[in-house]
Amino acid sequence: MVSVRRGVGAPEVRQRARHVLFVEGNPDGLDVRVLDALLSPLVRVEPLGPSFSVRSAAQALHPAHPEYWFVIDRDDHDDAAVEATWAAFPDPQTHNLLIWRRKELENYFLEPAWVTQSRWCSATPDAITADLVAGAQRRLWVEAANRVLIGARNRVKRCPAPKLKRGVLRAASRAEVLDHLLASPALAALADAAGEALAPDAVAAAFDAQCAGLSGGADPLSWGVGRWRDLMGGKALFREMINRWFKVDDLAAPGRPLTGRRAERAVAAELLTRHRDGCPADLLALRDILQGAVGR
Repeated sequence: MVSVRRGVGAPEVRQRARHVLFVEGNPDGLDVRVLDALLSPLVRVEPLGPSFSVRSAAQALHPAHPEYWFVIDRDDHDDAAVEATWAAFPDPQTHNLLIWRRKELENYFLEPAWVTQSRWCSATPDAITADLVAGAQRRLWVEAANRVLIGARNRVKRCPAPKLKRGVLRAASRAEVLDHLLASPALAALADAAGEALAPDAVAAAFDAQCAGLSGGADPLSWGVGRWRDLMGGKALFREMINRWFKVDDLAAPGRPLTGRRAERAVAAELLTRHRDGCPADLLALRDILQGAVGR
């Protein structure tokens, strides 16, 4: 059902009805709220659940519905796979599917100079920068270890391998996390499925390579060095930032602030409606691409 907004004319309503961007998540999720704020009234944004559901729908629907588009998180896709979608999008011959260049949509909000423009933010860009670096540092070793597991899992098809949980390793050193990785049941299961042992030296080298890629060789982490802001999970960092530095007014209940996911959605939507000029280039690029596609 198409929701008609005040001030939106009939041609725009028809356009939203026909042109749809399908995203991950549920109707109350961040992806829907953010991309609707970015793209309305250009297209309608609809959720399709987890990433594999979006991909399956893209493959099934693109021949009959070239006006349907799809976008998913980067998750564990490599640079080549991601850039191939940006080079072709939108192209019905390749399922009209786009993969974000950052791991999750939340990673695009790890931008101190931009997010501090929000009316609800109480921090300076320097304070948020320091907090993000510290939060990423706490997660670095476990993120690197899990990227090793995911890489092995992707090479051994049909073998689920649970990731390491940061809660158990919250205060662990780099060496301790590597020990947990080498002893993990997931790694043993992957070796069994592959029919060959995974040499500890090779696993350690892969772990070192992941640490170096995320950190850019900086120890401790430094802002603007390495790819941690793009490739580490952004959900937890975004949540911590909102909880600490933002007091979001609940317009439906004056005097009572929003919390949790409602606060996250409100901040993200406000940034994309009131401060769009400062948002990351990929978000603006998506809007420009779809603007051109709708106008064809």
